[in-house]
Amino acid sequence: MANKATRSLTAGMKVLGGVNTPTFTLEYLSPANGKQQGAFETIVVPYVELGRDRSCGIRFGDDTPTVSRKHAAIERKGNETYILNLSTSNPTLVNGRPVNERYFLNNGDEIQLSLEGPRLRYNTTKQGTAKMGFTSRMNLVMQQSIRPYRTAVIAISMVLLLSIGVAGFLIYNMQQTLVEQENLIALQAEITQSQADSLAALNARNVDLSSRFATTQQAFERERARREQERAQMESTIDELREQSERLLASGGNVNFADIIDPLKGYVLALRLHRLDMSFGGSEESYDLGGQLMCTGFLMQDGIFVTARHCIDLYDLEEDSPFAEANIIEHSGGSATFHFTAESYDGAIRFSFTNKELEADFSQDPMHRIDLGSGNQGAVRETRFFSGADWAYMQTPLSGGLAYNKPLSRELRNGTDLFVLGYSYGERLRSSGNLEPYFSTAKVALSGIEDGVIQAAEAGSDGGNSGGPVFTLHNGEATVIGIVTGAYAKIDYITPIGNF
Repeated sequence: MANKATRSLTAGMKVLGGVNTPTFTLEYLSPANGKQQGAFETIVVPYVELGRDRSCGIRFGDDTPTVSRKHAAIERKGNETYILNLSTSNPTLVNGRPVNERYFLNNGDEIQLSLEGPRLRYNTTKQGTAKMGFTSRMNLVMQQSIRPYRTAVIAISMVLLLSIGVAGFLIYNMQQTLVEQENLIALQAEITQSQADSLAALNARNVDLSSRFATTQQAFERERARREQERAQMESTIDELREQSERLLASGGNVNFADIIDPLKGYVLALRLHRLDMSFGGSEESYDLGGQLMCTGFLMQDGIFVTARHCIDLYDLEEDSPFAEANIIEHSGGSATFHFTAESYDGAIRFSFTNKELEADFSQDPMHRIDLGSGNQGAVRETRFFSGADWAYMQTPLSGGLAYNKPLSRELRNGTDLFVLGYSYGERLRSSGNLEPYFSTAKVALSGIEDGVIQAAEAGSDGGNSGGPVFTLHNGEATVIGIVTGAYAKIDYITPIGNF
């Protein structure tokens, strides 16, 4: 069947292309298929089927029920044409005789499809398709060649389209592969060039780095030589200062402290207490305390004013004392403020302040509840100074002051020489107007820090010296290391400057 379809389609294409192809006609001897008696069909293909099926080249309608769906076929091979019986239920007759399988047709043979079916006459012609018009050829080819085998045509077309698609896909893939290969070759060339450029740049950089390294190494050698020279000079200076300090300490009382303390005295300040202001429950009261000289303070080199906390934290526990009353009021919802002045012996420095302006550590002071009467409760604070917390300080706008060393204050060895400047005994031993601070010497009694303080002997902790600076000679310079705090059993307590 496929071979016949191919032959018919090939012949149809030749007819359309203008190739002269032999033809024959089938003349209707009885009306059928919408044809009148005497009408005829021109056959241009080598194989044509007759019947009621839609695929038949010569198709009969339902008005001929005795015609099978595929009743017969006429096939031309070379110069011979024969008819084939395709029906198993209705006979095919030629000149009144049934055709068993095939029958070779002659010009004028009468063909009948079934005993009562339509009759046709086979006529040969000498005229081929070359002289037919294109429209006629087209109609005949469509009817006899393409329509009967449209399924095959569609299948072939699909195969053809699929083949074209596959071929296109393969061609596209090949093109993509070629493009990728070209890109890969270009990339390899680019990488090769980049590697060459990088190698050239690296070589140039190595040359530059070698030059820089040589220059840097020379500069480093010069810097190292300079620092070695500075270090040698510094070590020489330190050795010289150490020798001077040792000579000063070894000479004891032979040191001329007058030259040492002269530039220090102007920063050692006398503290005077002038007034106590109290307010409680809407009532206010003020005590004039006469400006009595009570303690010592001093100015450090960064403008910080320092004194002992017990010099300004005057809240007392003794009964019938205004300071005890101040303690109750301050810690029971009221306010009690002490007013002071600090002044140098030469009058160059003088300023006023209150106890509440200074920073201090009250964390170790216990609080005690008290009965104020009429069901009212109050409190008082018990001050404790001998645990390293006897310090108070405030920042001032003043410039200049005494040199100090906090780390040194916590690592002094016993036997280290100290000296003190302060206003011992207030003004009781002074003539009118003479406020020069007293000078006294001492020694560290116990190395390091014990219970937060430096323990010393002969530290000049006389009344009035409290809050004053304690010095030692460090690298030949008078350096503050502590604050005069008090004494117990002939041991003087000094609060290290490093405690705050």
